Amino acid sequence: MTIKIFGIALLTTVLAACNFNQSVNKDLTTGAYSRGDGIGCGSIEMQVNGNQETRNVFIYGEKVFFTFNDVSGLTKKGGKAFPGMSLLIIKNGKDTVVSHADLLADVKQGTDLVPLQLQASFIANLPFDNQDKYKVHIRIWDKKGKGTFSYEMPFTIQENKVLQIKSRDVSYNRIYLWNESLKQVVTHKKLNAKNTYILILEGLSGMEEVDGKVYPAFSIDIADRKGNRILSNPNVLEPYATTGVPTENLAEGQLPVIITFTPGQIHNPCALRAALTDQKSNKRIDIQAELEIE
Repeated sequence: MTIKIFGIALLTTVLAACNFNQSVNKDLTTGAYSRGDGIGCGSIEMQVNGNQETRNVFIYGEKVFFTFNDVSGLTKKGGKAFPGMSLLIIKNGKDTVVSHADLLADVKQGTDLVPLQLQASFIANLPFDNQDKYKVHIRIWDKKGKGTFSYEMPFTIQENKVLQIKSRDVSYNRIYLWNESLKQVVTHKKLNAKNTYILILEGLSGMEEVDGKVYPAFSIDIADRKGNRILSNPNVLEPYATTGVPTENLAEGQLPVIITFTPGQIHNPCALRAALTDQKSNKRIDIQAELEIE
């Protein structure tokens, strides 16, 4: 069992079928809309964190992955097709928050894949505090012809409720648990003991500053339902207790705490308790979670 400080940053369900190169389809469940003009596809699939889903409400940090199967209608040159693919996310109908002009820009020599499958993804780490509404726009086009295919889906973001967070006069942008092994935010309480996790605190501010530095401490404890300590460290930031940390490092960066587990019997559920405290005042952030470690 180790814990370290580390200095530091979708979905398989058929949504629509479009078997003809001139097509319009709308999914009544998600509001997804697709239109083909010279380019068609057999189906569009969606995964969220690798799981089959049919929804357009995503938890903060989930990975959303689209697959366009059996794309057809592209002009062939030397037996190869030359598709382009862009992805945009628009917030509240006006602000572009994600923009990828051509996800296939590196496919300069074309592709002879048959059937042709194209993929696009994004991570739902977008603001949600103001009940913002989003729409993802994906466009496929023929770089050797005039055909196009467009897909769009409205969606919203919900708070990640794995962690319960209470703050006393310390501000933060985001606090979440990251699965480093799977490269995705943890959105449920079940953890795989074989994976590596990182508890990440982003954009910390508000602690008492002395000569451009702040003096935080960070404690963490995980115990099972029988009270057995699985992990415990009274101050991960002990090396900085006297030297402090530059204020801007915490305000503009991340405070990541790496968590790994060693084999052993665990009596679930387990309670995670962590606290960021200011050694110069009574300001603090308390973090709690109920976890199942398997």
